[in-house]
Amino acid sequence: MKKKLITFLLSLGLVLSFGLLSNSNNAEAAAYGGKLYTTPKALRGTWYFAKAGKVGTYDVPAQYQHLYKKIKITAHTITFTKRKRAGLSGRYTFYKCTKKKMTSAKMDAAEKYATKHKWLYPYNSDKRHFGFTETWLHGNESSNSGDLTVSKGHLIFENEYSKDYFVKKR
Repeated sequence: MKKKLITFLLSLGLVLSFGLLSNSNNAEAAAYGGKLYTTPKALRGTWYFAKAGKVGTYDVPAQYQHLYKKIKITAHTITFTKRKRAGLSGRYTFYKCTKKKMTSAKMDAAEKYATKHKWLYPYNSDKRHFGFTETWLHGNESSNSGDLTVSKGHLIFENEYSKDYFVKKR
């Protein structure tokens, strides 16, 4: 009987400690005004590169166009698999900033923390579309970030440098 009680208490302690550890990132996010963002359901899933679209700017080097071969989108994260050297790689979490005003020092600290912990800033979202940027508090355009839209069974990743079409394989 004592052995079962000790096993139960140890198990309970482990479960509670893992729960406390997993929420630490959300607690830090709140300090910088970050709130976990939920992606639209239509965009979720694993998407594979299908074809490259036409790009309006022809002076952009090829290394910055058509960067990703696979994009996996879950409720709060996105995972990129690269085709080329440039581009984001690995798993990123979406956080929106809820703070209206920040000092420049706090803003710089938040940006540094967001970059270190792989946060992306989502914007302009609706049921079938949202944009994201890798610079968490600054809306800078880069070849790594852009807009994601679902249309006619395709996921379209688009920015100033490229337009790519992705499909779900069944």
